[in-house]
Amino acid sequence: MDIKVQALLLADHIYRDHNTGKFVIAGTFHQLNVATFPATFGRSVGVFVSLSNVIGKKEITLHFVDAATHEVLLDTRAMEIFGNDPHLPIEFAVEVPPLPLPHAGMYWFQLKTNGIMVGSIQVFVYGPPENRK
Repeated sequence: MDIKVQALLLADHIYRDHNTGKFVIAGTFHQLNVATFPATFGRSVGVFVSLSNVIGKKEITLHFVDAATHEVLLDTRAMEIFGNDPHLPIEFAVEVPPLPLPHAGMYWFQLKTNGIMVGSIQVFVYGPPENRK
């Protein structure tokens, strides 16, 4: 049974409420605006992940990839998850350091389990409005 990505979201802030166990996700986005290139986005970014059909131990990694060159610009440290019921989602959040942005354009966050890509989300990066086509 293949792992199913139920959610892959980028957000300004993600935290887990200690009383309810619920994730609180604030400021979801798919676009970043910067003044000049190359740039480093000025703060960390939250990535929320919800997976189903997880059976046994899996290694999870996130990769920030330049869509134009396919170059991996940022990797997260490998994380281990474990599931024993395919119907119960495995949910977690990852704080990613400030993103390197060499140019305007499209980038991807790729989610891999045991080295195999199971999902991705696009991020569009723009410079100043006067430089947009």
